[in-house]
Amino acid sequence: MAGSIIAPVLNPMVAELGVPASATRMIITTHGIVIAILSPFVGIIIDKIGIRKPFIIGLVIYAFAGGSGFFISDFWLLIGSRILFGVGVALIFTSITVVILNLYKDQMRNRVMGWRGSCNSIGGIVYPLLGGFLGTFTWHLPFTIYLVALPLAVLAYLTLPGIAVRQENIQISNSETSSVFRLFRTTPALYFAYTMIFLGNLLLYAMVVFLPELLNKIASVDTFFIGLCFSASALFTAATAFSYDRIRSLLSYKRIFIISLSFWIVGFATLSQATSLWIAILAICLYGIGQGMVIPSVAVWAGELVPMSFRGRITSYLATFGYVGQFLSPIVFNPVASSLNVHSVYWVVAIICAIFLLLLVLFLKK
Repeated sequence: MAGSIIAPVLNPMVAELGVPASATRMIITTHGIVIAILSPFVGIIIDKIGIRKPFIIGLVIYAFAGGSGFFISDFWLLIGSRILFGVGVALIFTSITVVILNLYKDQMRNRVMGWRGSCNSIGGIVYPLLGGFLGTFTWHLPFTIYLVALPLAVLAYLTLPGIAVRQENIQISNSETSSVFRLFRTTPALYFAYTMIFLGNLLLYAMVVFLPELLNKIASVDTFFIGLCFSASALFTAATAFSYDRIRSLLSYKRIFIISLSFWIVGFATLSQATSLWIAILAICLYGIGQGMVIPSVAVWAGELVPMSFRGRITSYLATFGYVGQFLSPIVFNPVASSLNVHSVYWVVAIICAIFLLLLVLFLKK
């Protein structure tokens, strides 16, 4: 929801705020750098006091900071609200991952993490459509959708169990002689998990930020159609993630990543050459399939690699690397779009994915 709600109204925002398109793009990525900075501290808090309080507080901040965009018409005030919004997302993101890792095991953990990715993507279907529809009235209106976090905060308060994570963590910590730094030295696979989440989010926001412009170059489309395209990608992500436990039972993590990267290469290479809306939609759907495999894989893999007492911190770094990828995406690809064209952005993305696939194959052999 964080960026997909307002992505369809980027073009109207450019016109009314009176800033360049490159500056407007930062409105949907600024919260990412805040999440990247704060997430490790959130992980420490979760390892110390548990999940319930950070999750509920995060939902409340998310609602008010996100919804404030309805009243704001100044660019810098809007950026300020997105910074506070990032605080809420940082609290929510890691809490969700840790509660699933701690409540479930083995195949059921894979299944529930897949459901989490699927539900996330179903939101990615609904919210761009709703944001695009509301954006036909005014670009301010989609910001009100963030207020849905308030009833969710009440629901979390009433239903989320007070999992005794802290007590379990203390027992494990007393028996463990390793530290977070030692975990990184002895578990090199963590670096690859973080690399994949960074790449996945870099590509995600290459879609969110530049796709509206590309679609407008192919044919004149309104905000609702742009939202529909984002929803098509999310639909394929949701369907793939929903079946993640069956995918995982057949494939290792490394092979899942190889297949995901292959879908990304084909999808983005096709998008870079798209001359019709139908070809663009097909490419978007191929990207969604790869995303549906990567999202649950990195979360479960990172959680399984470490003891429970470190899960808050280790999974919080997923948010750090992921949202750094989101924040850097327009910075990395804006020069390509400016000096060449928006189609070239996706050609460069396909090349990046091909390089990562080559490195992964070499890593497999090693």
